[in-house]
Amino acid sequence: MAAASVVYLHAEIPAEHPSAPILGEERMGVGVAVAPDRVLTAHYLVLGASKVEAVAIEGRTHAVRRIALDHEIGLALLTVDGGGLRPAALGSAVEVRPGRPVFLLTCTGERERKGASGHVLAVGPFEAFWEYMLDRAIMTTAVNPGLAGGPLLDHEARVIGIVALGLAAVGRYSLAIPIDLFLERRARLESEEPRPEHERRAWIGFYPQGHEGSVAVTGVVPGGPAEKAGLQRGDLILSVDGEPVSTLRQLYRALWRKGPGEPVGMQVLRDQAIHVVEVVAGDRYEFFK
Repeated sequence: MAAASVVYLHAEIPAEHPSAPILGEERMGVGVAVAPDRVLTAHYLVLGASKVEAVAIEGRTHAVRRIALDHEIGLALLTVDGGGLRPAALGSAVEVRPGRPVFLLTCTGERERKGASGHVLAVGPFEAFWEYMLDRAIMTTAVNPGLAGGPLLDHEARVIGIVALGLAAVGRYSLAIPIDLFLERRARLESEEPRPEHERRAWIGFYPQGHEGSVAVTGVVPGGPAEKAGLQRGDLILSVDGEPVSTLRQLYRALWRKGPGEPVGMQVLRDQAIHVVEVVAGDRYEFFK
């Protein structure tokens, strides 16, 4: 039974952690066991956590002793003490197409599990304002009745994704991160191997939003590279290192050609005047560790 693999997560985050003002000092979510001692979930639920507990369906509480984050795909692999979890069957989202039936599982409390059925609405690119982009994400009509971070299942009860968001702002949909992204990185997440150089993306700590053919800065992360360089809320980003940008996808592609420690030249429109802001890119892993 797939519900037996779903765990309730409770995370405590120090007030001084950079993520606390936005995501909170106490977070509840869902994870799915992928091994007797490992749980997969959405990374923002445990970002910066000093303490995480996973509660299995029978009520047993497992202390999380290690958190392996992957900011690029938005997932976290948790290692728990004691083992004894019941791993879910893992599938693949490679062949998932619009119209396919799906089922999501979640928690509404430590021992309460709920599900929702629906179908795949779309499979395609997804960009978000927190310097995050996927080439392939799953949008489903299954509406999450509980907390985020749980599994999206196919008709054979195999995990094909992790439900990261409920997109109530644009309709009653849920967005899932394909399980294949985790499977590609699983060995590294389990072994604590360093990230390869090609995955060391520039991060500048801002919140860009695309709107009507332009990209506006809606905020900056306190203490982050963008704030230090003088990027301001309301700036319209015209180009990155001389490359014109008018969408989030264009912006991120231009930004991620650089790595941590490298300068990023941003041409912005502010108060009807053009300014050039040079940001020294940071490393998200170091900033949020």
